[in-house]
Amino acid sequence: MKGVIAAGDKLTAEAGAQILRNGGNAFDAAVAAMLAAPLTEPALTSLGGGGFLLAIEKEKNPVIYDFFVDVPPKRIKNPDFYPVYVDFGSAVQEFHIGAGSIAVPGMVAGIHRIYREKCSLPIEELIKPAVCYAENGINLSPMQASFVKLLEPIFTATEEAKKIYAPGGKLIDEKTVYKNPDYACFLKLFAEEGAWIFYEGEVADRVEQLFIKNRGLIRKEDLRRYTVEEKDPIYFRFRGYDIFTNAPPSPGGLLIGFTLKLLEDLELKSYGSLQHLSALIEAMHTTQMFRREYVDKNVHSKDLHLLLEDESIFNVYKKFFTKRLNLWGNTTHISVMDSEGNAVSVTTTNGEGSGYIIPGTGIMLNNMLGEEDLNPEGFFKWPEYVRLPSMMSPTAVMKDGSLIISLGSAGSNRIRSAIVQVILNYLVFGMDVDTAVQFSRVHYENHTVFLEPDFDREVIKKIEELYETVVFEEKSLFFGGVQAVTGDFKGAGDDRRGGCVIEVY
Repeated sequence: MKGVIAAGDKLTAEAGAQILRNGGNAFDAAVAAMLAAPLTEPALTSLGGGGFLLAIEKEKNPVIYDFFVDVPPKRIKNPDFYPVYVDFGSAVQEFHIGAGSIAVPGMVAGIHRIYREKCSLPIEELIKPAVCYAENGINLSPMQASFVKLLEPIFTATEEAKKIYAPGGKLIDEKTVYKNPDYACFLKLFAEEGAWIFYEGEVADRVEQLFIKNRGLIRKEDLRRYTVEEKDPIYFRFRGYDIFTNAPPSPGGLLIGFTLKLLEDLELKSYGSLQHLSALIEAMHTTQMFRREYVDKNVHSKDLHLLLEDESIFNVYKKFFTKRLNLWGNTTHISVMDSEGNAVSVTTTNGEGSGYIIPGTGIMLNNMLGEEDLNPEGFFKWPEYVRLPSMMSPTAVMKDGSLIISLGSAGSNRIRSAIVQVILNYLVFGMDVDTAVQFSRVHYENHTVFLEPDFDREVIKKIEELYETVVFEEKSLFFGGVQAVTGDFKGAGDDRRGGCVIEVY
């Protein structure tokens, strides 16, 4: 067995699997998949965005590579910044796009750092699958095509975007042979020059001109000062397992740990039971209070992770949680494991995209400054040059130094609820990894409980007595997209977002 990869799309997974077949390690496969995903999942990720990678290696401490986006200075009074609305079927969400919505991208720097420190094959080999897709063309899966359709106002927001995503005036779909030759040219340049070309060279010059012309905030100096941060993951114990996940200033991992700590010693009975769902909903409710009162305003505090260990604070929320119980929460993820015991869990995003393409590169830039979830105090409120917080939480569960499951999810504020539920399904309810990922989910946010179908009607009635309740008619990408691999080389790709698993022998 050479390894296993779970990714958000079959072609993304195939790019990584090809590298595993050619003798690459998990990091080689992850880099190849990350470079291919902007083509195969154009609505979900881009080299114009950012992400986080959790690296697991035998006999080494797990490490987080943080290459998420930085906040640029607000240099102009009225940047290009306007709302668009995305209809998820049972919920409509507002996002803001335009040149003023773009934060300083970290993806190119992150990929280059991982390549230099962890990969075993030449970069020329790792770009090959993506270059092949970009030059020869691919057909998007029906699922990915539907995401592009969902975000049509963004993919047609500028003339440069239309040339790539609506050539001849028609939006690309699953029947279109979709190419991006400029992206192939950029990847070849990247292989020759490294991240320098993007942050200091001719691409940086193009980015600056684009922003000066279109009332954007980023300048070449912002790109030049960008750095990838290497940090220790948050660590906590849950029911005898060691869990490692993303660390502040991104609060997602801290909130996952807090929710699981609340559930640590509870009897959850069976999946979907009143005991299970009431505990899950109230744990999410309590976690949201904890987030508002302690986390959001202190995300850049160096000691924020210590809140998980502060029993005096935790016990206040535990009491509230117990009282509540008595009354009775666009992105892509890749998980890879190889035969040497290396495991990679990497979540990347472009937000929904800003509509702006870096000239000559085929790369759409992010709209992270326009995502309400990432800007809870209001738009343009973060200090300049801080790392924007994120809910993205690549996570690994281990026992006695061996990987049990590596996972992560897409889905904005639903990321943490999706990860918590898959961990519970796998560790507590004893499901196999695919069942754990595919089973119906619940999410709590702002006194509303969102449910996928198939839960017991009597349990739903009880929830409706306590909360505003939205029951979706079918499983939905609203509830995230978990990709997971296990220590015994099994995997799961979330059907909600067209996920795929490939085992490589």
